[in-house]
Amino acid sequence: MSALSSRKALLALLGVLLVALAYRYWPAGGAAGTGPAPAAARPGAAARPGDGPLLPGEIPPLAIGAGRGEVGGAVVRNVFAFHVPPTPTPRPLPPTPTPFPAPGSAEFVGPRLPTPTPTATPIVPPAIPFRALGIFGPRDRPIVTFEDGPRLINAREGDVLDGRFILRRVGRESVDFAFVGLPPEITRRIPVLPPDALR
Repeated sequence: MSALSSRKALLALLGVLLVALAYRYWPAGGAAGTGPAPAAARPGAAARPGDGPLLPGEIPPLAIGAGRGEVGGAVVRNVFAFHVPPTPTPRPLPPTPTPFPAPGSAEFVGPRLPTPTPTATPIVPPAIPFRALGIFGPRDRPIVTFEDGPRLINAREGDVLDGRFILRRVGRESVDFAFVGLPPEITRRIPVLPPDALR
């Protein structure tokens, strides 16, 4: 009895399944009122790309020819091209600081130190290389004999000896020399040797 009831239940289940399949896959040209409503009649259903309603079990074709939409703005970078970074703008170098002028220079602005008074350099006349051996001749124009190593030189007042020494004055015991190129007031005196010194 239980095997018979199980077989009846299985047949009933198969019948219900056949009815559901027939209802799902019944052709569109069947009787009016049978099958699902057309896709355009259902609210919120998408329209078929073709010219007829979507049949039961039919996979809608992809709209390959339809455009994807426009890109908002031009493409700036090409991913397949080598990216060259923009050249950086060189910054100007800071100006070189102007050195502070030293006091006393022409660019220095400030109190100036007083100019030092130049010190006069004393003129030292050269040494006289001669020895006065004696005086002879007239009193108004005496002649002096000088010795310079092996040389003996006779000279009167105003004569220039060796191009450097001027016989300025002849006295009884001394003679005065001036110097070529020096002021006339710069003189040097040498003594006249006494006669007994020559012995």
